Amino acid sequence: MNLWMRYQKLNLPNKLTLGRIAATPLLVICLLSETVWGQYLALLLFIAAALTDYWDGRLAREHNLVTNFGKIMDPLADKLLMATMFICFVELGYAPAWMVILIIGREFAITGLRVLAAAEGRDISASRSGKHKTISQIVAVLIILVVNVIVSSLRAWAPPWEYALMSLGWLGQVMLYLAYYLPYAGMFVAAVLSLYSGLDYLLKNRELFQDPPA
Repeated sequence: MNLWMRYQKLNLPNKLTLGRIAATPLLVICLLSETVWGQYLALLLFIAAALTDYWDGRLAREHNLVTNFGKIMDPLADKLLMATMFICFVELGYAPAWMVILIIGREFAITGLRVLAAAEGRDISASRSGKHKTISQIVAVLIILVVNVIVSSLRAWAPPWEYALMSLGWLGQVMLYLAYYLPYAGMFVAAVLSLYSGLDYLLKNRELFQDPPA
């Protein structure tokens, strides 16, 4: 059976998950292309990928389409997408490396925790702190992508873009300030919530690290 036939046999939620994985390398190409159209396309691709993340889970639950493939690949697709975005932001100068290391390190740690729990016959469900972490990361990515689109457009159409904004008076100065500091603020919040969420999971499941009684 070839790959196309196997793909056709997948249900819709799993196809959406694979679509999110396929979109990830395209996002890298667009973001690092240094073209205005590439930055716009990267923003649109990420929004589409985020929507598939919402809809594949909802469709799977509402129509009883939950599969082992989806249980494994859906969170993997999410982590691959977000980790790729954050690494690209380091390359583009929008995110400090230590924040990205903290965020990705947290994902590895909690994934290992879930594997350990599964080996013990337990299932670690998503906590409120984990949901807040996810939302903060998505918001941080959207902030940076929107800022990147604006900066790329100004750089192409009104160079040097900083002076173009300053010529607008106080409004331009506020926009310049936001362009410089809003991405950092978004990443900082995401990093802090990632750290808090990771510690929350580890503390609530610390018995998994204890040796079984003799």
